Amino acid sequence: MHFLLVFCIMKLVILMQKGKYNYQTEEQKEMQKFFIVLIILILIILGVYLCSKVLIKPDIKEYEYTNGEVNNEAISVGTLFSKKDSSYYVLAYDFNNNAANYKNYGDYYSNFSTKGIKIYYLDLSTAFNKPYYVSENSNPKATKIKDLKMLDGTLLLIKDKKINKYIEGIDNIAKELKVDNVIK
Repeated sequence: MHFLLVFCIMKLVILMQKGKYNYQTEEQKEMQKFFIVLIILILIILGVYLCSKVLIKPDIKEYEYTNGEVNNEAISVGTLFSKKDSSYYVLAYDFNNNAANYKNYGDYYSNFSTKGIKIYYLDLSTAFNKPYYVSENSNPKATKIKDLKMLDGTLLLIKDKKINKYIEGIDNIAKELKVDNVIK
């Protein structure tokens, strides 16, 4: 038994000499924990920052910038009746199909017509206008936008916010715009 008591006393003396057994207040223990947590957080943040700099390379690309243009002559079905003019034409066609003929007729009319009626262009292939684009069974008697069904190549004459004329087909459009004898 004495042997066990001597062994414990010697162990206590050795621990005290090595500094492993020291007395601290509760405040000192809390401050020590706080500084350990703070150092760990700083090391984690520093590690993430260094990893992001080393592992993640920025993808540098040369971008080409172009100036945009606003086309005041292009409209959508939603703005069909919102123009300031009291009367105007709306030439509706799919800009991807037979666009050259319709555009030529519209440009020729705009440049050389003496009527003075402005012409706007409506692209039937855009997402906003697609619901009004049909391949057959158009609605020439439409008075409201929700009733409007147009074929590729439709000319509308809008007067006082109402559809006054509804013309389909490239030949009929050319006659209405009086360009049938000039361009062909």
